[in-house]
Amino acid sequence: MSEIWMPSISGQVIDMVDTDAGQVDFRDIADALAGENRYNGNALKRISVAQHTIIACHAAPQELVPWVLLHDAHESRIGDITTPAAEALAHIAEQLFPAAGKRILDTAIHALKRRHDVAIHTAAGLALPNLDQIRAIKRADLIALATERRDFLAPCKKPWHPQIESVRPLPRIYTLKSPADVADRLYAMFCDYLPALQSQHRLRRSSIPSFVRTKEPS
Repeated sequence: MSEIWMPSISGQVIDMVDTDAGQVDFRDIADALAGENRYNGNALKRISVAQHTIIACHAAPQELVPWVLLHDAHESRIGDITTPAAEALAHIAEQLFPAAGKRILDTAIHALKRRHDVAIHTAAGLALPNLDQIRAIKRADLIALATERRDFLAPCKKPWHPQIESVRPLPRIYTLKSPADVADRLYAMFCDYLPALQSQHRLRRSSIPSFVRTKEPS
């Protein structure tokens, strides 16, 4: 255990350096992501990381949804380090330490995200995505970004990266949902798609007497 930690919404201690699956609570993750704004809050309608995750799931093949659900889950611990902020940090690191500054910074950020990704995926009962899945997740992420830019952001006076400009948004027009509603929806999707939570749900159902379960709506 390191001495660097943070409290989750429910008060659980999360080790920021040596985290593990025992420190993962998916209700906490859903609630935290629903309170985390995309684009550092620079949107006409402040969309959360949780709603972005749901939009990205709509842009992904069904079999990829479990991994898309977790692609930004580490941001519940380390925040949303936006691409411009990461690029600015890398630029300054290179200016300060020309020989290795950018490489060291990029490696440290990647390692921090990976440590939390490993813990979260382990708790979810999922392997980390393979290279093909990573590429498909990135594609869904870009489609979600293009959709959000259309529905939630002001027109920009400068073109975005060509990779983004070339992506078509989803045909559906999205509206903002309340943080509580988005958190509930994301947690419900966790329960529906993540193997470990599916198993917990089956165990809870099996503990209910059969005469009670027969009265549940279909």
